[in-house]
Amino acid sequence: MHITWFGLYCGLMLSVSAFSIDIILPAFPGLSDGIGASSQQVQLVVPVYLFALGLAHPFFGALSDRYGRKPGIYVGLGVYCLGAIACLLSTSLLTLLAGRFLQGMGAAAGAVVCRAMIRDCFSGSELAQNMAIASMFFAIGPVLAPLIGFLIYDSVGWRGIFVFLVLFAVAMIVATYLQKETLLPQYRRRAGARQIIADFMVVYKHPQSRYFIAVGVASTCLIVTFLEHAQVLYERLGADSKRFAYLFAFSSAGIVIGQIFNHRLIRSFGVINAARVGACVVSLTALFIMIAVFSGLLTDVMMTFLMLAFHTSYLIIHANLASLTLDPHPERAGVAAAVFGFTGYMIGSLLAGLVTLVAGETLSRWSVCFFITALVIVVATFYWRSTETAAPTS
Repeated sequence: MHITWFGLYCGLMLSVSAFSIDIILPAFPGLSDGIGASSQQVQLVVPVYLFALGLAHPFFGALSDRYGRKPGIYVGLGVYCLGAIACLLSTSLLTLLAGRFLQGMGAAAGAVVCRAMIRDCFSGSELAQNMAIASMFFAIGPVLAPLIGFLIYDSVGWRGIFVFLVLFAVAMIVATYLQKETLLPQYRRRAGARQIIADFMVVYKHPQSRYFIAVGVASTCLIVTFLEHAQVLYERLGADSKRFAYLFAFSSAGIVIGQIFNHRLIRSFGVINAARVGACVVSLTALFIMIAVFSGLLTDVMMTFLMLAFHTSYLIIHANLASLTLDPHPERAGVAAAVFGFTGYMIGSLLAGLVTLVAGETLSRWSVCFFITALVIVVATFYWRSTETAAPTS
């Protein structure tokens, strides 16, 4: 197996979920006009998408464990294509949200299955190296997506973005066909729904996993709250769609920087302390944004540099929370990953939707909600004092 090709393939599959959010952000004004909905209503496409993404995690985990990795991806990308076509043809908010719901469910296949594929093929240092390669390609997505989205929106309108997403999904279906199946028949799990539910409960009952799953909900809510408001926020600060796309891409580059620092922080201080450092940076960023909003000093450029700092540290928090959730469950790591994503995306996106209803299009309300959520995360990471990991419940 060619490592570079495999890493690129897995990285692209992993990036489907984030890429499909960021690419439509510059087109929010066109979406609003095209379907006759308010800016606040259009923002709901983000939490609806992420809610569906979380909802489908257990399904694709079980499907790929039982029938193989490639069938799981085929089903996921097929559902994703149907959702993109529904969005392309939508003339109302209801059909647009329904299409985004289907897209979110289909995108879950990449998030769940490709991590399992890497684990199927590698272990030890090779596993870490190939995870790093996939993560590198994944990090490129949030940087390029808003730029690609703006170029398409500016050239052919917002519907062109969904045509592009359909073509992207078809290309990944072809790439999956060329990719070898990584789960051998003798290792496929035959467990039924009862065992899957039992495994879920084992993870939920573990004190450490349960705690960091809950913190992960707040972490997911934080990023979704920003993503669904990003275009409107920049618009209020005087940035048009083109300027927003470039500024958003620049701030997203912090994701790559954060991954580099996270590795060093973990090596020097440990996983939980690295998460605490990230939480402090994120909460300070949110505090500065809130102060700048209420003082009338916030500009689009200032917002961009503050969000650059946010992006460097958000991934440090979220990735380390996932690691702390999975660590006590070596024998059911796939289930633990599905539980973390399922709970975080579903509840986090619902909370983010609530923030949208409370904040509306008001910068001051949004900044207060953003800061409170960041404060919850920093308090929660410092509150955790356990030095031992309790044995998983059997």
